[in-house]
Amino acid sequence: MTIIETIEKRKSVRNYTGEPLRKEHITLITDYIAGLKAPFDAPPIRIQLIHTRQESGRSKLGTYGFIGGASDFLTLVYEKNGSFPLMEEAAAYVFEQLILFCTGLGLGSCWLGGSFSRKDFSEPVQLKSGEILRIVSPVGYINSKSRFTETLLGSKGKHLSRKPFESLFFQGDFNTPLSKEAAGIYEKPLEMVRIAPSANNQQSWRIVLAGNSLHFYQHLSVIGFNAIDLGIALCHFEQTCKESGIAGKFEILNNQTPEKKGEKYVISWTE
Repeated sequence: MTIIETIEKRKSVRNYTGEPLRKEHITLITDYIAGLKAPFDAPPIRIQLIHTRQESGRSKLGTYGFIGGASDFLTLVYEKNGSFPLMEEAAAYVFEQLILFCTGLGLGSCWLGGSFSRKDFSEPVQLKSGEILRIVSPVGYINSKSRFTETLLGSKGKHLSRKPFESLFFQGDFNTPLSKEAAGIYEKPLEMVRIAPSANNQQSWRIVLAGNSLHFYQHLSVIGFNAIDLGIALCHFEQTCKESGIAGKFEILNNQTPEKKGEKYVISWTE
């Protein structure tokens, strides 16, 4: 399965069979985690696969009713007061790589930023002083029977629930929407950004194509996951570019990017 096919296939799964991950899947996931390297020369990021015992069909790790039947979880931990400026973006980037890998294995997952008990999860991940448990995701075998929460939160198709292309991407400055035709070779990478998961489907990022560079911004909102959302978007963009043979790299530019109130410049893609 290509990265594009995997991104298009991935969806938030909230209902699981309760079956623990089989040994072959545990091995594949833990080996993949061991080989992950965070982007942007970020400090170490800790990702763990943890198992929880089911009691009466419910996990002992709290997810406030948002997740049903999950026996295994992926957790994302890093230093919360570090000086590295792109810590959250880098952490989200590498975690989304793992989510897509699990999708390719046919497993379900779901980004959880707030709807889980940090107290419950802190013990199995052995959270240290100065660390933050930022994200949790169930991972496991999908239960096709709908639950009320699944139906309520997933009533729209993924692509239909996302903002249109021209609302997210711009040409030259923030005043000119970018058409798919004008995007050229970047049409597919940008489309993979458009359908990326984000907190409450806020899609809290914007991109400006200016000359041969694309400038990535946090679209500031009250949700509080702007950097996490952007990190997922950066992962989708770069991994699609790599698969498509589009050369380039991420770098932070100084005083060369369009400005707009409510849009925080973060990084650029340059040839």
